[in-house]
Amino acid sequence: MIALLVSMVAARRAQALAVLLLSVFATGAAVAGPVYLRAVDRAVVQTEVADSDRREQTLAMSTFVGEESGLDVERFDSIGPRLVDIDGFDQVYSTQYAVLGLEPALGEISWLVFRGEVCPHLRMVAGRCIVSAGETVLGEHTARRLGLTPGSAITVQAARYDEQAKRYVPDGEPSQLTVAGVYQPVDVDELYWGRSAFFALGAPDATREPIFVGRQTADRVDHRTDYRTVEAIPQPGTLSVDRLDALRADLGDLDEDLVGDGSMFASVNSDLEGLLDRIDQAQTLARRVVPVAAVPLVALCWFVIFLAVAYGATGRRHELGLVALRGSSRPVRWWLTSGESVLAILLGAPIGYLAGTAAVWVVTEARFGIGAELDTVALPYAGVALAGALAAAVLAQRPQLASPVADLLRRVPARQGAWRSMAVEATVVVLAAVAVFQLRGFEGELVGLSLLVPSLVAVAIALVAARLLMPLAGRLGARALRRGRLGPALGALQLARRPGSHRLFVLLTVAVALLGYAAVAVDVAGRARAERAVVQTGAQRVLTVLPVEAGVLLHAVREVDPDGRYAMAAGVITLDDGEPSLVVADTTRLAQVAVWRPEFGPAAGEAAALLRPDTPEPHIVRAGSLAVDVEYTGANSGVGLNAVLRPLSGGAPIRAGFGMMTPGARTYTASAGACAEGCRLLALELSVFARSGSERPEILVRELRDGASGQPILSTADLTGAGQWQGADDDTVRVEPDGLVLATSSTPQLYSWAFPTDLPYPLPVLAAGDLPNSGELAGLDAERAEVKVVREAAILPKVGGHGVLADLEYAERAALGGTRLEQPQVWLTAGAPADVVDRLAAQGLVVASDTTADDARASLDRRSPALAIWFHLLAAAFAVLLAVGGLALMAAVDRRRRAEDMLALHRQGMPIGTVGRAALWSYLPVVVTALVTGALAAAVAWWLSGDYLPVFVDDSIQLPLPRWPAPLAVGVPGALAAVGFVVAAIAVAVALRRSVVTSRVRD
Repeated sequence: MIALLVSMVAARRAQALAVLLLSVFATGAAVAGPVYLRAVDRAVVQTEVADSDRREQTLAMSTFVGEESGLDVERFDSIGPRLVDIDGFDQVYSTQYAVLGLEPALGEISWLVFRGEVCPHLRMVAGRCIVSAGETVLGEHTARRLGLTPGSAITVQAARYDEQAKRYVPDGEPSQLTVAGVYQPVDVDELYWGRSAFFALGAPDATREPIFVGRQTADRVDHRTDYRTVEAIPQPGTLSVDRLDALRADLGDLDEDLVGDGSMFASVNSDLEGLLDRIDQAQTLARRVVPVAAVPLVALCWFVIFLAVAYGATGRRHELGLVALRGSSRPVRWWLTSGESVLAILLGAPIGYLAGTAAVWVVTEARFGIGAELDTVALPYAGVALAGALAAAVLAQRPQLASPVADLLRRVPARQGAWRSMAVEATVVVLAAVAVFQLRGFEGELVGLSLLVPSLVAVAIALVAARLLMPLAGRLGARALRRGRLGPALGALQLARRPGSHRLFVLLTVAVALLGYAAVAVDVAGRARAERAVVQTGAQRVLTVLPVEAGVLLHAVREVDPDGRYAMAAGVITLDDGEPSLVVADTTRLAQVAVWRPEFGPAAGEAAALLRPDTPEPHIVRAGSLAVDVEYTGANSGVGLNAVLRPLSGGAPIRAGFGMMTPGARTYTASAGACAEGCRLLALELSVFARSGSERPEILVRELRDGASGQPILSTADLTGAGQWQGADDDTVRVEPDGLVLATSSTPQLYSWAFPTDLPYPLPVLAAGDLPNSGELAGLDAERAEVKVVREAAILPKVGGHGVLADLEYAERAALGGTRLEQPQVWLTAGAPADVVDRLAAQGLVVASDTTADDARASLDRRSPALAIWFHLLAAAFAVLLAVGGLALMAAVDRRRRAEDMLALHRQGMPIGTVGRAALWSYLPVVVTALVTGALAAAVAWWLSGDYLPVFVDDSIQLPLPRWPAPLAVGVPGALAAVGFVVAAIAVAVALRRSVVTSRVRD
């Protein structure tokens, strides 16, 4: 029997080879999905780890040790290292405390630090590293500034912070150390430095460059308390996809241990779990996106195997009839019928496993630099693919095995079982409707059956179109026949009557639909990432500078770009408790510098006008001292008056205090030395240091003058003009003929302010999302400030759908406290000068990072949704190749019988040219109609499910996605598929014509 099977395979080598190749495709397609996902998992881990800093990757257990803490060194050393003992992590032990003596200024400290194995991580620019007790090494900048060299002696003394003195004071006996060397850190971002704040850019040398000593020296210097830390730092390869589950388990064990003997012992600082959560979220999204393309691809392979085996079995009907006629048992008939296909499928499966892995390796290596690995992760999927292929082959031959012998011996098979096909097709259509209803009505995301919405919709449309196409082809063939157009008539009638024509049409249509859907998804997602990148940055290029006062930033940028052509000062303030984030920008340059989108609300110029309405000129003070004429009629001696000023060049506010008020009309003076170069008057502030009962102290301000020259700064007319002053509360400021009255509010508030109306109040803002019901936000000085929403927006730059945008200068002028920006930025156009960083540095700004919109786009391109969506294109390419192969295979199986029919017609007088046209009209209409139907199916599938395809890992910026692709993005792959299908159809027609000609010559 085996010999007979081998001889049968040898006799039909082409068909066996075709089934083997289809088995290779099926197994390769099944393997491609999980192998690609595995590569994406590794890419996700690599990307997230690379984008995280050393603080996120390090776990640190810290506590104070010494007399004041009540914890001794021995206990910390016995418990700390044990608690943070995690597989794959190295431990770094450190001790640090503040010392005086190195810095010459009173109360200015340095940090004396012991850190285990520090020398390999320092580059000695002079001298050597620490060898013995009593030695130290100093940072290069510190040593240069203080004039210290190797061999110099320094004296240090432990220090503590005195709350009453508001400075550091000595807290131990002095110790003398010898400078052994001067160092530079080899790499300030190296994981070895863990969660420490050493070498922070822009920090004072004394803070960022510690005094490194050995452990004996750190213990020997007299001190009462120090800060001890054991840090767990990952070894290379620890934060890998294979180690994540074990790492999570170790962190869980650490939490349990801390509940035991560690919670009262020390604090654990770690952002590792947040990093792992981001990785899990990214991997989960990829697992939702890749199966959308992988599952239908495997099903398509099974379908082609079914078609190929069914066509082959149909071509062998006479042979199978003869076998049955000789009385062979049913098992023998099953074996003889299925053996060829089963053997080919079994041989193709391992080849497909290797080929699928190799193909994915090539793609992933080229796409994101991480090749696929040959491991066992895809074996279960390969087994499913093999089982499905075998089942498809057996099912394809069932009709022939179940047919009577008389029917098998007929040249034209009887038509039967149509109801089964219609039932299957109706089931597919119903499943497609259920999947769409589940996606759009309930789940709202691609999970479960809704994962198959694109493919089910494409198949349903292809089946319905196929049912309509076959009768239409029959009518068109009959019509062509009546008109004497023999070639088109024969082709159309063959198409209508051939049993597998509608299946071929479904195959081609689904392949085109998958390609179209993939092209749309890749293009729309790519454009969405490009648009989000610009929204994230706010401009084509963004410089992040070290924390600085808002006014200093504004002044520096305006000095660098006085015309506002390419640079704009901005900042982002992230608030807690779910409050919207605040973006402040120099809106005078908004239209020139920012990349403005319609979703931001009004046009850029209109937004600037709304956020920065015209106001009176501010009151400028250019004086070293101030004098004010005040009348106070109250009896409370705890009432004071201040003029709140801010330098024009920016900086902390200046409160020029006039002292305590005494009853009667008097003149008071105050120093305002820092305002000799110019300050803006922010407010007049009434302060009450003691309040009794319901008394509401009031003062009448008549005039504010330059204390030296006597020139008026605020004349009586300035103080009494209508609409020139306003208060935070309606009852705290009023104008009288003699001057401006300031009073405390009716609430137990001890301060009230009179603001000049050179500033809009409340502060105008553009808002995206809901504001707190109070209509207040924390301003630049962290104090609550009333705001007014002048226009709503869907999203805003930098903050997305939950934030507000305000003018930077007006926000600074509205703040009475410090205005230090923790995230100051300079937004630039693409045409900014090449030396703009140097120009900003000349103004005192230190640039910490330089990011462009292209950089942000590249970062998004490395995220898991982008990598996962790209798999659709790979799967679609597989599908198109499979469809072309299926077309060629069916034509090859059908060619012998078709050649006999055409030769018979030729003998009866039909020209040979008509033979070629008939062959062409048998396949070309199927191809053309499938291309059109497939494109329509792709558009419908995208319309129904495109909104639910994840494009970003997070929704921090909810940007409306582009709805449809660019024409060229779908036109190019569509044209390539069309060329491939049309060329295949023409090749089939040419091969059939050649077969007829060859048979005629033999005759």
